[in-house]
Amino acid sequence: MTATLATRPGFAARRPSDRAFSLVYLLIIWAAMVGGFGLDMIHKAAKGQLSYPWIIHLHAVVFGAWLVLLTVQMLLIRRNQVRLHRQLGVAALVILPLMLILGPAASMTMLRLHFNDPHLDTAFMATQLTNVFGSVALSITGLLMRRDAAAHKRLMLLGMVALAEPGFSRLLADPLYAALGDGFINYIAFTYIGSIALVIGMGVYDQVTRRRLHPAYVAGALWIFANEVTAAFLYYQPWWAAFTRGLIAP
Repeated sequence: MTATLATRPGFAARRPSDRAFSLVYLLIIWAAMVGGFGLDMIHKAAKGQLSYPWIIHLHAVVFGAWLVLLTVQMLLIRRNQVRLHRQLGVAALVILPLMLILGPAASMTMLRLHFNDPHLDTAFMATQLTNVFGSVALSITGLLMRRDAAAHKRLMLLGMVALAEPGFSRLLADPLYAALGDGFINYIAFTYIGSIALVIGMGVYDQVTRRRLHPAYVAGALWIFANEVTAAFLYYQPWWAAFTRGLIAP
């Protein structure tokens, strides 16, 4: 991210347009998360259902803190405050492990609260779990590759994209489901359309500005798509539905 950081030969770590591109992606992800969860909270408030266990609030604080941290880190780099960027990066060592714990814990807590609901969809845990594990894996890899500027910023941005599914789904899943119907391919479309579009957009941008794709982007994109396909596959397996229901049984 700075002139002193190394990158792969032949792949420019920076282009003048990178600043605008990264900012647009950041704003899209924020809009999806705030819009998706905001509308969800409005609907639940209207039904008198805006009440959550403490672990859900803690989950929201930690995941929100991660998004805020990544935003601050991006803004610091834009202002060339590299030293502070690196110092704040240490916070990831605390937040990422908490995300791995609180993501599954929050999901299981909410499912247990509605265990007797005949429409309870425990199989959706496949998407919730792969979102968290997939995003954290990308972020950790990005941190480990922080000396490679091009790889670092692509992996960190992909990690944000992988975690944005809940926001996009709350905005797009219902209308897309109504239009497309059920099914393996359709599940991928109405659940992941937002993140798929952002991942492809990153590749198109690099192809236009660098005339090639960075290996870290290719690996990260394939990782995200593999997680999405895995989640969709599990969702339609009877044994997975039975396993997850047993997992959250009181």
